Amino acid sequence: MNYIAIDFETANEKRNSPCSIGIVVVKNGHVIEKIHHLIRPKEMRFMPINIGIHGIRPAMVENEPEFDKVWEKIKHHFNENLVIAHNASFDISVLRKSAELYEIELPSFEYICTMKLARNFYKGLENAKLNTVNDFLGYEFKHHDALYDALACSNVLLNISEELKCKDISEISRLIGVTIGTVASNGYKPSSTKGRVLKISNRINNPKKENKFETLEYDAFKNEVVVFTGKLNSMSRDEAMRLVRRLGGSTGSSVTRNTTILVTNVKDIKDLRREEMSNKLKKATDLNTKGQNIKFLNEEDFLKIRK
Repeated sequence: MNYIAIDFETANEKRNSPCSIGIVVVKNGHVIEKIHHLIRPKEMRFMPINIGIHGIRPAMVENEPEFDKVWEKIKHHFNENLVIAHNASFDISVLRKSAELYEIELPSFEYICTMKLARNFYKGLENAKLNTVNDFLGYEFKHHDALYDALACSNVLLNISEELKCKDISEISRLIGVTIGTVASNGYKPSSTKGRVLKISNRINNPKKENKFETLEYDAFKNEVVVFTGKLNSMSRDEAMRLVRRLGGSTGSSVTRNTTILVTNVKDIKDLRREEMSNKLKKATDLNTKGQNIKFLNEEDFLKIRK
């Protein structure tokens, strides 16, 4: 199979604010090139929630090229090619809106959404999120890093192709019931799930991995009041809160004078500017300045915590 897998990360809620792109070039079913670019958004406005997801801050991209300059380096990969993305409606929208912003005429290409393919094909999945599908397939990767996400996306189509013993994307599209989308100068057609599903995976879902927390003492969070800010990659917010309570602690929805731990998925809190912080992180920082002792844990530290 020949295609490129792409993934964008954005600085804020606008689709024309890419701050990084990952591209994986696949030829004859093999990855032959991995490309990653940081991008300076035209509007240098980063939302704390976006920083919390991908960890990219303004200081990291202020000297990087804008999208139009990056596009000159990568555009040849798109021309008359198959493009895949996980939740392609987002990534294709980022591409189209960014092209509009810089008055770039995109080349014609076909694309398909691997999230829709996975949802239809792997029926034993809890959901079709990229990390869930890759866990199911036996891969480990760094979620919300554009290049790693593009690699993870390529894993999905390669595995589907191998299981179906089919390298024709049109036939894969027909068998799994996911239409091929198109981008062209005269219009745009989305990749959708309008077809009838003719083939379902025979893959058996792997047994759940050993609970990371089985070795933790019951009172690992005894006397702690834990608050979460930002999206966790390893589990949902509700799961994390249940874990804290199971291990002897309590949780809160907002930072108060009772808060003792704030968990965030931002790794280097000390490097954040105040405008890059979430409201909870600002509040916790202010309370610590006034003498409160709130411990800041990133997600990795939270997963490793011991009494």
